[in-house]
Amino acid sequence: MVQVGNFHIGKAETAAPPVADVMEVAALWDELVSRYDIIQLTQILQNFAHDVDLKLILSKGLTGTLEKQVDRIEKEFNRLQIPLPERPPKSVKVPSTTGIFEDELIFNLVFAGIQNVLSGHVQRIRVITTSDTLRKMLIEFLQEELGIFDKMVLYAKTKGWIKSPPKFAP
Repeated sequence: MVQVGNFHIGKAETAAPPVADVMEVAALWDELVSRYDIIQLTQILQNFAHDVDLKLILSKGLTGTLEKQVDRIEKEFNRLQIPLPERPPKSVKVPSTTGIFEDELIFNLVFAGIQNVLSGHVQRIRVITTSDTLRKMLIEFLQEELGIFDKMVLYAKTKGWIKSPPKFAP
């Protein structure tokens, strides 16, 4: 029996089913549900952003990162034969005329979210010890998110949106 990914060539009795332990499945579930929530929040915030660069960052975050990661995680769910959680709406449109959100607040919400996601990745990577594939996927997500974090810091510095503590000189 030869197994390549989820395809089996030969007798089914000797095929090894995909393996993941309970902690890994829970971690994967958390990764997917959090991305669903982040996608929905980002779509809402897109409606209020005015800064052209910020709009581009939000759009790229959705299509270039979040949606691609969701696709990869959903493929793992299918490979492991785990039912998917309910998916949020494809898009969220709200009237943006209220002026409730300023661009700096939108940035700060997104930036805080990225910081939380980074620590979440590390926590979930720590529990994934059975499935090398899942662990490597989350490590890739962490590395990608670190790159995004770095770019967001540089962007915020150009806008004057980084809240740095005062310099300390004893």
